[in-house]
Amino acid sequence: MTALHPLRAAVIGAGPAACLLHLPILARLQRKAALVLVHVCDLNEKCAVEAQRKFGFQSHGGDAATAASRSDIDVVYVFGSAQMHYEYGLIALQNGKHIFVEKPIAPSFAEAQALAASARARSLIAVGGHNRRFYKALEVAREEAGKAGWRYAEAIAHKPGFGKTPPFGARTWLTANGIHALDVLLYMMGGFPETVAAFAGGGDPPGTFSAIMCWKNGAQGVFLCDNNAGTRREEYAFHAPGVSYSVTSDGLTINRRGRMSKIAAPIISDGFEAEHLAFLKSVREGIEPPHAISALAPSLFLAERIEANFQGTLRLPYICVPPGRAPAKGAVLVMDAESLSSPLARLLPRYRLVSLADIRDKPGPFPDVKAAVLGRGAPPLDDDILNKLPCLGAVGIAGLSLTRYRPDDLLRRGIILFNASAAYAQTVADFAFALAVLGRRRAFVSHEIMRHGGWGSTAPAKGPKGMLRQAGRRLRPAFRVAGLEPVLLQLWRKAATSAGASSVGLASRDMKGATVGLIGWGANATAFARRLHGAGARVIVWSEHTTTAELEGVAPASLNEALAADIVSLHRGLTPATRHFLGAAELARLRPGTVLINIARGALIEPNALLD
Repeated sequence: MTALHPLRAAVIGAGPAACLLHLPILARLQRKAALVLVHVCDLNEKCAVEAQRKFGFQSHGGDAATAASRSDIDVVYVFGSAQMHYEYGLIALQNGKHIFVEKPIAPSFAEAQALAASARARSLIAVGGHNRRFYKALEVAREEAGKAGWRYAEAIAHKPGFGKTPPFGARTWLTANGIHALDVLLYMMGGFPETVAAFAGGGDPPGTFSAIMCWKNGAQGVFLCDNNAGTRREEYAFHAPGVSYSVTSDGLTINRRGRMSKIAAPIISDGFEAEHLAFLKSVREGIEPPHAISALAPSLFLAERIEANFQGTLRLPYICVPPGRAPAKGAVLVMDAESLSSPLARLLPRYRLVSLADIRDKPGPFPDVKAAVLGRGAPPLDDDILNKLPCLGAVGIAGLSLTRYRPDDLLRRGIILFNASAAYAQTVADFAFALAVLGRRRAFVSHEIMRHGGWGSTAPAKGPKGMLRQAGRRLRPAFRVAGLEPVLLQLWRKAATSAGASSVGLASRDMKGATVGLIGWGANATAFARRLHGAGARVIVWSEHTTTAELEGVAPASLNEALAADIVSLHRGLTPATRHFLGAAELARLRPGTVLINIARGALIEPNALLD
């Protein structure tokens, strides 16, 4: 390779997995003059800057779509979610670039086939990160099989993923992780099976998978994948008459008619460098390598069938070359929204995603930026940035509070603001309902009473009566033996006192039949009201900005009526007009024993009035 000019590469995605597994290899290839690392893209500017420094890229940024179409780039690597692999891979191919994408190679078999067809139509190389095809142990076993092939095979891929969401934008853990082992079966057995009996279960989405397969030549295979296991386990076994090969974390074991031998070829971290070398070689020579997307797509189709509990005869469908995609109509600025990578990737067919660095470090203006998404921890958009974005029409906040993002300045520029109230509504409603139940049942009062030696909603008495109660507790067993317990109980009841405040309404009460007054109406209040109705409570709402038609199954009320409810819950935003909305006069309208819940903003209540 060194005799030819090194290939110029752009890398999209500099997350932890890429920095651990792939970028160190690409940096070594650059030192060997096989590759030039031109540009690294990540919407997380910190990740992009660190990758540039650590692995020797010439530049960094966040606009991956533009990087994938640069004229000075030969190959594009994409390390992200399945949606990113497909969308950025397709952009790169349509701009004449060879691609390397990690697994899952695409969100679906149809999209994987579309990538393969797009590459083939342009005489480009498109590969996927299935390093198992380059395990040394599997290479030895594959050579041993020869043209006769293996007659029986087993693949096991277990992982401790119980209760965890499948990563990489995959539907299940099978396409996120177990597909490696499934692909090994197809690779080692020489192609796609003819008949399959599959089972998927272990939750929703399923986490455990089993499949029995039969090939056209009569060979059989078994696939087992338990992602709810207690430990990681990856093993393979291949059998022909008189010989068995097994591949484990220790290496390759060969048993030939009772005579055993071992080859030190551990599978941990094996195959990564080989798959990158094979990719670059195939780009140079124009020959599809073993991990071409066209070769990997059948494994994704089979995984989809296993996820669907398929049983019967299989046939790969034909996917035609996808039509050329129209250029993106605009761009979206993304700041500190790493947790939203999968949903944001769905914007890629219509919009480019750019980072703050793309805007800050280049002269403006940027009229194609139509919207911005600000994640948790993102700084507000300052005037220098806003002045470069003349067509910015909407800013979305991945949180609830808008206060720190200069909402008044944005509104003055005609920019619409969105927060994530709908996304948080169910969690907030759960918390509000828990507070309502605990408050109605006087659980907070009971907790403090028990800490001081009392029980229920009765505080421990002080003075002589208290001493009498304590003595009664100690003497009760003796009184019971002597038959004097009724006398003791009579004295006990006389010594009982209330829980520090004998106001009406301090007794524990159920939610059923309670009246709940909601002050403000929105996504949180709507979700809260549904839970209250389920508990048999009556819900009334006072809102300055909601019409009666917009209230779902609740009764409109005046502010006085809402404040007179058994439970009063605040659901308003904090503005200069609503600051200290509940003052002394409003709090005086609460009835003794009312439960007051504030899951909105603390400053809605005047603190001194609340303490009084």
